[in-house]
Amino acid sequence: MSFKWNNNNIERSYGFDLDKINFSNNRFHAIYFIDNLTGSLLLSNKYTNNTKFSSHEDLISGFLNALNLFMSEIKPDSVNDEIQEVNFRESRILYDRMGRLSVIGITKKTNLQAERVILRQVMEDFYFKFESAIKNFNGNIDPSILQYKKRLENMNLNELIKFNNRL
Repeated sequence: MSFKWNNNNIERSYGFDLDKINFSNNRFHAIYFIDNLTGSLLLSNKYTNNTKFSSHEDLISGFLNALNLFMSEIKPDSVNDEIQEVNFRESRILYDRMGRLSVIGITKKTNLQAERVILRQVMEDFYFKFESAIKNFNGNIDPSILQYKKRLENMNLNELIKFNNRL
């Protein structure tokens, strides 16, 4: 006698949703890389299949960049005062910056410190790979930057967290 295991009903049987076990797919809705001087979207990657989350990358990145520019208009004397995060009930928008590069992550509010660590490490990886292209950006996106999307799609974001006592 042999048994065939059918895992299609495991959520109903045991209360687990196996699709959510891979948390790296659910921590971020999307990450956007924006040139801070021009407001141009360099690259983005969507991490959710949620239909409520719009996929208009240029519109979203333009809005997020405009929000940051609006803040600098309100407080023109404060050079280092930038938006760090915007909170909503179920999600948060995190901002980070390095030189001309702004990186914006939209998250599901899982753990602020972990989300910041992940966003910072993704930003540093991107910046150091494309530092010259970012510094000399003239409106034309370098093809190598577009190829980075494959890396983002295959990257397990949870592996970027080095758990320690501070997290």
